[in-house]
Amino acid sequence: MSREEELIFTALCDRLRSPTQVWQSMSLGELEEATGLSRESLEEALRALRGADGRDDSRIAYGAGRVVLGAVWRVQCRDLPNDPGPDRPKNQEP
Repeated sequence: MSREEELIFTALCDRLRSPTQVWQSMSLGELEEATGLSRESLEEALRALRGADGRDDSRIAYGAGRVVLGAVWRVQCRDLPNDPGPDRPKNQEP
């Protein structure tokens, strides 16, 4: 996974797992802000994630100016361990 793809995955995964966000998708502006990528770099990475024919929705789905995790990345995101955050205790293994 390229650096840009990893940044996009992380931003979309964080959005999906956020208890405070109603929408699972992100606008291009939100993705720019979350990833720190320029609009040009972001759009190039999104095109690459959609495959050569521009129809591969396995990693991302993109339309109407919004981006959401595709089926493959959604599963990978849900399989990640929960991050307790800096102010919450980590679950202790027995």
